[in-house]
Amino acid sequence: MRIVTGEEMASVEAITMNKIGLPGVVLMENAGREIARKLIEQYGDKRYLIVIGAGNNGGDGFAVARMLMEQGITVMTCIIPDESRFVGDAKQHKRIYEQSGYRWKYWHDIEHEWLEMLCDLDVIVDAMIGTGIKGALKDPYPAIIKKLNRSQKEIVSIDLPSGVPADETAIAHEAVYAAKTYSLQLMKLSYFLEATKPFYGEMEVLPIGVPPATFKHLEKQRCVWGEEEVFHSWFTSSSFAHKGNNGRVGIIAGNDNMPGAASLVTTAAVQSGAGLLTVGTTRPVIQAIATHVKEAMFTTLSSNEDGLLAPTEKELFAFYENKTVVTIGPGVGRGEHVKDMVLHAITHFNGPLILDADALRVVADCLDSIRKRKEPLIITPHPGEMGVLTGYEVEQIKQRRFEIAEAFARENGIYVVLKGPHTIVAMPDGFLTVNMSGNEGLAKGGSGDVLTGMITALVTRQKTQVALSTSVYLHGYAADLYKKEGWSTESITPSHLIAKLPDAFKVVTSTSY
Repeated sequence: MRIVTGEEMASVEAITMNKIGLPGVVLMENAGREIARKLIEQYGDKRYLIVIGAGNNGGDGFAVARMLMEQGITVMTCIIPDESRFVGDAKQHKRIYEQSGYRWKYWHDIEHEWLEMLCDLDVIVDAMIGTGIKGALKDPYPAIIKKLNRSQKEIVSIDLPSGVPADETAIAHEAVYAAKTYSLQLMKLSYFLEATKPFYGEMEVLPIGVPPATFKHLEKQRCVWGEEEVFHSWFTSSSFAHKGNNGRVGIIAGNDNMPGAASLVTTAAVQSGAGLLTVGTTRPVIQAIATHVKEAMFTTLSSNEDGLLAPTEKELFAFYENKTVVTIGPGVGRGEHVKDMVLHAITHFNGPLILDADALRVVADCLDSIRKRKEPLIITPHPGEMGVLTGYEVEQIKQRRFEIAEAFARENGIYVVLKGPHTIVAMPDGFLTVNMSGNEGLAKGGSGDVLTGMITALVTRQKTQVALSTSVYLHGYAADLYKKEGWSTESITPSHLIAKLPDAFKVVTSTSY
């Protein structure tokens, strides 16, 4: 499913109407029917107040009100602007509503009896402001939104909560806090942002009859990546495959004081199907993890007096030999030795290269070499690490995560896995996928090491985009499985995630599709 801004959704609807030939009034009718059906399904014969603004969102509101009333449901319909403000398809649906024998009231005529009205209402339907919002809200909308939010009634928003932009624009005013939002046809980008997602409440996408062909013109290609996408994109290995077919994986990780990161990334890679795996690290790290990861092979790399990896050029060339993918970063520490190691791999390793954790700290100094690489380079930053790479503050990264991830991937010809709730995977061509799994149980040190191990294993057997997006999904899905089993998210650890991977990977062999 595509993810769009308000402007992009408007262009999709314009093509649907002007090229495909589906009138806007029909799309509005479809929206009204779907929303009314869901309201009845979820709330039954309740008493509704539908608050209507000018524009297409208001036209949807009139269609919903009419269809609820046709079912004998109690509805009070209230419009905010002067009725002369309704034009086009919204005006047509207002006229259909009126000619069907139904009546409406102005907000300013009922405002004085607001508290009394609340006693006779169960559900408020927000049809005030849709995806076309630009700039600050004009009176009387801020005051009305404040009243709705303080009503202690269930609020259901049409398409997106009034006052919430559809894109990455920051909210400059009070917006509706919806219990549920019915997004029409496509998901809106702001649903995936930390600052705006809470306004949506429970979100569900409802079809309104827009043909998929109308999405092809969109310059920005963003897609949801969930269970169905994982299943349909997965390439199944041949029954005649051998260990070499499942990838010859090299991981450079750990230092004398941090064996845990190396252990997690290695174990996750093994559990995710890596065929032959070799870990390059210090001797004390090998001794610490070898008994826990019996499937791995080890290469001792040189270290400095502080116990940090400082491999020689000869050691690195030897480590690259026969490897189909190399990962560098988890637990390697910080210092010039890291930059030398990373730059060497960028320049000399001919295969997919994954940079994570401490290795990300030096990426900004290596961009000239990165842009010359022909083989895929993958980085897996969280917002703080992305800030180091780009110079943006963490809050800016969170607010503009789509824009920043896409721009960095395009400009440098790399794959960016920007971690966080709804992790974004940005490809060098600008295509983005957004993850739909995971919970707060992933917010633990070491969780990223597990994801890196999964990516390392999958990138050898799947197309790069599929490997990244699917790894992110299964990583989050493993945490979701624990939550479904009744676990407290506080108790989910990175080691638990690895233990649950066999169950998570069952998604790719599901027969439900």
